[in-house]
Amino acid sequence: MRSASYTIYKLRTAKPIWLKIENCEKKMVFIALIVALLQAASTEGSNQEPSLDDVPLSIYVDASKEIDYFISLAKSIDEKQRILEEALARLSAEVKATEERWNERLSAEVKETQRLNERMSAVVKATEERWNERMSAVVKATEERWNERLSAEVKETQWLIESKIFRMSVAVKATEERWNKRLSAEVKATEERWTEKMSILENKFKNLSNQLTKSPDIATLHKRPAELACEKITSKLQSIGVTSITDVAVHLGAFTEGGFKLWELCYFALIDTRFVLTAADCLSSHNVTTLELNLYIVLKKVKAIHIHPEFSINPALNNIGLIEMNSEVEYTFDLYPACMYTSAFNPKSGLMERGTKVQIVADSECLNKHTTQLLPNQMCVKSLTHNCRQKGEPIFVLNEETFSKHQLVGIIGKRSCIDEPYVITNVFAYLDFIESIVWPKKEN
Repeated sequence: MRSASYTIYKLRTAKPIWLKIENCEKKMVFIALIVALLQAASTEGSNQEPSLDDVPLSIYVDASKEIDYFISLAKSIDEKQRILEEALARLSAEVKATEERWNERLSAEVKETQRLNERMSAVVKATEERWNERMSAVVKATEERWNERLSAEVKETQWLIESKIFRMSVAVKATEERWNKRLSAEVKATEERWTEKMSILENKFKNLSNQLTKSPDIATLHKRPAELACEKITSKLQSIGVTSITDVAVHLGAFTEGGFKLWELCYFALIDTRFVLTAADCLSSHNVTTLELNLYIVLKKVKAIHIHPEFSINPALNNIGLIEMNSEVEYTFDLYPACMYTSAFNPKSGLMERGTKVQIVADSECLNKHTTQLLPNQMCVKSLTHNCRQKGEPIFVLNEETFSKHQLVGIIGKRSCIDEPYVITNVFAYLDFIESIVWPKKEN
C-alpha cells in the first residue's frame, strides 16, 4: 500500500465494511480513508442523487501524502506519549519516595508528640494533685476559722438572747404582779360595792315580800295560777305528812284504749288532781278511754280531751294536749301532781327523764336530725345515759329550793331509742293554754 501511488477502494453501501485495525499506522490510514469518502460523497451529492442500493461506488484517491502525514503524526504522538509515560513513571517514583520519606518523618514526629503528651499529662496530673492538696488544706483551714468565728458569734448571740429573755421575763413578771395587785384591788372594791348593793336590794326585796305576805290579795294578784296550784300541792302534801319527795315515777302514767295498754306508745304527767299533760300526737291518733296511774294501780275514766287548737302533725307544731279525768285523784305518799316550771329562763341543770339525767344542749345539735329550725317553744336536750323515749314522756327539773321540787319543764313529742340529742316541747311556752283549762280564773 505504501509503494503504490494510487489505491482504489470499492465499497457497497448495502453491505457493512469489516476492518480489523491492528496497529496505530493502520488506524491512521483508516481515518484518512473515511475522511476522503466523506468529501467525495458531499461533492457528488451536490450534482446528482445516485441510488446506492444497486450501483457500486468507486472512489479514486491519491492518499500517499495524507498517509505519510498521518504516519509521521502517529509516530510523533507515539513518541510524545512515550515521553509522557516515562515522565509520569519518574514522577510516580519521586512521589512514592517523597511519600515514604514524609511518612517516616510524620511517624517519627507523631511518636515524639505522643511522648510529649505523655510527659505533659504526667506534669498536669502532678500539678493537679499538688494544687488539690493545697486547695484542700486552704479550704479546711478557712472552714475551721469560719466555724470558730461562727461558733463564737452564735454563743455571743445566744447569750444576748438569753439575757434579753431573762430581762423580759423579769419585766413581765413585775408587770403581771402589778396588774394582779391592781386587778385584785379593783375586783375586791367591785365585790364590796356589789355586795353592798346586793345587800340593799335584798333588804328592799325582803321588805317588799313582807308587805306582799301581809296582803294576801296583792300576793295572789302577782302570782300565776300554776304557781298558786303548786303552793296548794305543797300544802296538801304537808297536811298528809309527806316530808321528802324522791321518786319521779309517781308523776308518770300510761293510756289504755278499749282495754289495751298504750304505755309503749304514750306517757303523761299528772299536773292536777283531775288533769294530766301529754303530747297532742298521742291524743289525735288514739281513742283514749282510761288512764292508769301509780304504776297502773289507780284507774281513771276519761271525761274530756283538750288538744292545742294550733296543733299540726306535719310539720310538728304545738304538740301538747290535756286529758281531763271524770274524778279527782286522792293524794298519797306515792301519788300526787307535779308542779309546773314557771320561769322564762331554761334551767341549767337538774333535769330528769324517768330517773335519767338530761342536759340542755345547743339548738345546732338537733338541726338536720329532727328539724331544720327550732321554734321558741322547743328545746334541744340530750340524755346522759342511753334509754328509749316515749311520746308524751315528761322532763322534770329537781328544784331543791322548794318542797315540791319536781317541776315539769318539757314533754317529749317523738318516740326514739337512738342515743343522740332530741327535741322536746317547752311547757312554759304553753302555760296560758294549760292554765285556761286546768286553773281558770274563776276558780282563783
